[in-house]
Amino acid sequence: KDLILYIIAQLGTGGATGYFVEYAGSAVRSLSMEGRMTVCNMSIEMGARGGLIAPDATTFAYVEGRPFAPKGEAWNDAVAYWETLYSDADATFETEYTYQAADITPMITYGTNPGMGIPLTGHVPSCAIT
Repeated sequence: KDLILYIIAQLGTGGATGYFVEYAGSAVRSLSMEGRMTVCNMSIEMGARGGLIAPDATTFAYVEGRPFAPKGEAWNDAVAYWETLYSDADATFETEYTYQAADITPMITYGTNPGMGIPLTGHVPSCAIT
């Protein structure tokens, strides 16, 4: 969750308004399926219409054997198709952001929305009126 809280803190709660956000990179690929679902689900907290991570072996392992997963040859066909669902290497996007996972530390939120996130070692801004 620290990953998406960090991104939301950088972009703000309106930073992705109207967009669909694709997440990629080694830090994203290393997430568990639950972590990936958290990142994608929280995309709406920065105004996005949704979030996606290209399916890979982690995705397939999570889906395989579940009640509504394809079975037998249908499973093989599904995986073959799902393996094609990624952005082309030369794809262009309206906006791209790159973050270094090493810069992301445990995060907390202190206010009324996830955009009010700071590193656990940070300080809550003063609300004093001057």
